[in-house]
Amino acid sequence: MAGVLRTAALMALVQRVCAIAVVGYVPDYRFNSIDWRKAVARTTHLILFSVEPKVDGLQNLDTIRGILRPQSALSVALEQAGADAPKVLVSVGGAGRSADFGQVLGSKKSRKRLAKQLLSLLQELPQLSGLDFDVEVQNPDWLNLAKLVLMLRTAIGSRGGEMPVMTMTFHALSAAMKGFAPLTLKPQDSEEKRFVDLFDMCHAMTYTVMDQQGRHASEKMDTDVVEAWAKLGLPAERLTLGIPLFAVKNGAVPATYQEIVTQEPSIISSGQERTKEGFFFVNAASAAKKVQLAEERGIAGLMIWELGQDVLEDHGNILREVWNAAKNKGFLHRLLGFSFKEDHLFSC
Repeated sequence: MAGVLRTAALMALVQRVCAIAVVGYVPDYRFNSIDWRKAVARTTHLILFSVEPKVDGLQNLDTIRGILRPQSALSVALEQAGADAPKVLVSVGGAGRSADFGQVLGSKKSRKRLAKQLLSLLQELPQLSGLDFDVEVQNPDWLNLAKLVLMLRTAIGSRGGEMPVMTMTFHALSAAMKGFAPLTLKPQDSEEKRFVDLFDMCHAMTYTVMDQQGRHASEKMDTDVVEAWAKLGLPAERLTLGIPLFAVKNGAVPATYQEIVTQEPSIISSGQERTKEGFFFVNAASAAKKVQLAEERGIAGLMIWELGQDVLEDHGNILREVWNAAKNKGFLHRLLGFSFKEDHLFSC
C-alpha cells in the first residue's frame, strides 16, 4: 500500500513539473486543419499566430476570438486536458504582420493604445495565458518593445491579477542579441530591469539563417547561439532554440516536413537529413538532440515553427519525438531513474 501511495505521489509531482519547455506555434491558416488534441497534449505552451499591430489598432482579433470560442476544437481539447493543458499565448506581429509595428512602438501614445487593446484581449479571453512579441522588421526597436511590455506588466500588477506569460522572438544572429542584451529600464519604485528579464522566454529563430552547406537550425548554429547568449551574460533559463518543421534548399521554395515525407516516406526512418532532391530538414533524431542540448546547457527549452507542417500520423511526427524526449529529461528523470512514455503522464 505504501508503494502505491508513493508511486501516486511521484506521478502527481510529475504532472506538475516540466524540466524543458516545448513551445509550439500554430498560425491562423492552420487552425482548421491541425489536430488540436495532439497539439495540446504535446506542448507546454501553444502560441496562436497572430494579431497584427497597425497604426489604427490591432487586426485579426476575430480570428483569435473564433478559435477560442466555446466548443471550438481548441477549446474542447483544452477543457479535456484540464490542469495538464498548455499555456496558450497569442502572438503579436510576425513575418508579414509587422509593417506598422515599428511605428506603433515608436510613439508613447500608440504604445498605450496597443497595451490597452492587449489587456482587453487577455480579459476577454480567459483561455489566454499571455502574449508573444514577434517584431519582424529590419532593425527592431527593442527599447520601445521593452517599454510596452513593462507597461503591460505594471498595469496587470496594479490590478492584482495573475501575471501573464510574456515571450519574444529574435533572429539568431549575434547582432540581434547585442542589440537588446545591454538594455535596461528603471520602473518607478522598483529596481532596474534588464530587457530579457521582462520576458519569460526569448525564442531564437535559428531556422532563418542557412549555413554554407544549405542547412538551417544546425547543431553548430544551436551551440553558437547558446554560447553567444552566455557570453553576453544573459540568463540561460530565458532562452529557447527553434526547431523548424520545414525543409530548405538554396534557390527553392521551402517545403513542409509533411510534404517531403509524402514525396519520400523513407526519410522518416533513414536517418538522413536531406531528401533526394537536396532539401535539408531537421529529422527526429536531430530534434531529440536539441532537447538534450537544452538540458545540458540549462536553457528554457525548444520552440517549434510550426505545428501544422508536421506529419499527421504519430509515426514520424516530430512534435511527438520532441515531447517524448523533453518529458524524459531533467531533474525528475535523473532522480527517479526511469522514463514516462505516454503523452498523458507528463505535462505542465
